[in-house]
Amino acid sequence: MRFPIHRLLLPIAAILVLSRCSCDPFSATGALLISESDESRLGFSFDSTLAQTDSGKAAYPIFAPKSDDSAKARDYVVNLANEILQAIPKDDRPGYDFKFTIIDKDIINAFAVPGGYVYIYSGIIKSMKDESELACVLGHEITHVTHHHYRDAMAKEAGLSLLLQALLGNNAGQLTQLIGQTLDQLAVLKVSRDNESEADHYGTQYAGSVGRNPLGVAKFFSRMPPEGLAAMASTHPAPETRVADVEDEVQSSASLKALAADSAVTNYTSRFLQATAVLRK
Repeated sequence: MRFPIHRLLLPIAAILVLSRCSCDPFSATGALLISESDESRLGFSFDSTLAQTDSGKAAYPIFAPKSDDSAKARDYVVNLANEILQAIPKDDRPGYDFKFTIIDKDIINAFAVPGGYVYIYSGIIKSMKDESELACVLGHEITHVTHHHYRDAMAKEAGLSLLLQALLGNNAGQLTQLIGQTLDQLAVLKVSRDNESEADHYGTQYAGSVGRNPLGVAKFFSRMPPEGLAAMASTHPAPETRVADVEDEVQSSASLKALAADSAVTNYTSRFLQATAVLRK
């Protein structure tokens, strides 16, 4: 079934107007270009391509539990992510469900795509010291989805004309083909520095809302190795800036400050180390 013609004309008209100014038309018209239903289709196609194709399996191997301990480790990460998600007011969440997946690769990274699909590498979990760090990183990635940061980035990376053609057409296989052709690009979507700062802000708030030390992301970035910092320099705020901003945010909130002060409890170090031991071997 084809979309109503106004669905196509409205965003195109908006882009024509915005193209005359210096602002980013993708950011300004993202909601017009891609609906939540479209986000779900995009995310599902990406996740299916990642999980079912040889190239996807090789580049992004999904963590497959081989023991009770490894199954518990996966469930621990997924349950923490869902706890954070459920603490976000319903009106601030998209209408679709989220899916949290561990990528079994020794890389210090996490990413998401539109439609509620969040991926975290086992390598970044291995580099963490406690549960508050994991909570803040998960909150950061969840923010990218709830605030539709990756929707706008995907429109840029995939190409507007191709994306509109796939979304507005009636060939169901075309969207999957587009995702497959750009798998690597979509897995490393780059959002703006402002988006990254916003994700740090809300990730800190979300961690605090579930009783974890809100300084988790600041602690994590203060330890990141130089090669990791260099890889993010072009698209992320400077690590020292991110750490300082999070620390300032925590100090400005009585509730967050109290959680940080009680870090012996709110870090949940022992539980984290026990639950993720199998991932850190």
